[in-house]
Formats: sequence, structure tokens, C-alpha cells
Amino acid sequence: MGCGGGVGRPPSVGALAAAAVAVWLVPVVLTLAVLWMPLLCCVVAAVRFNRARSRRRLRGCCDGKDGSGGLGRRWTEAVDAGYRKRLLDQYLEDQIKVVGVAEEGEEDPY
Repeated sequence: MGCGGGVGRPPSVGALAAAAVAVWLVPVVLTLAVLWMPLLCCVVAAVRFNRARSRRRLRGCCDGKDGSGGLGRRWTEAVDAGYRKRLLDQYLEDQIKVVGVAEEGEEDPY
């Protein structure tokens, strides 16, 4: 009674079909997941990078207002503009000297 070596009911057609679909579907889904994983990682990284960049822009850290002690972009641009202006002024003075020397007929100082 109960634990004999008797044969149970044969599986139904629906159960056999479900088992066949599961056996076929698991490797296919697993393969697709592995193949798409690098692309999904790249998409997640790009989204995070854009969010971080927009947060930095909204906080104004590129303007030197973040309190980090680093050089902000506006300050650096102002320094570059001052340096360029000094270079331009020096270049123009040198050119005026060269033209003045050429007009007076003197020897070239360079």
C-alpha cells in the first residue's frame, strides 16, 4: 500500500509541451541576456554620465562656486584673456618699433 513499485499516471500532453518549451527557452533567454549585457552596461553608464554632468552644470561647479578650491572656468578664461591682451599689446609695440625703425632708416634692432 502506498510505496510499491507501481507506475504512476503518464504525463499529460500539456505538461510535456510546457517542459519542452522550458528546456528550449532557458538557453535562448540566457544567451540573449549575456549578449545584451555589455550594451545595457554602456547605456546605463551613458545615462549616469549625463545626469552627473547636468547636476554639475546646475550646481555651477564649473564657475568656481563649488568651494572646492580649484580654478573655475570663468576665472581661467579671464586669466587667459588678460594674458592674451598683454601678448597682443607687446606684439603691437614691437611692430610699431619695427615700423618706426624702417621709416627712420635706422638699423634693424633684431
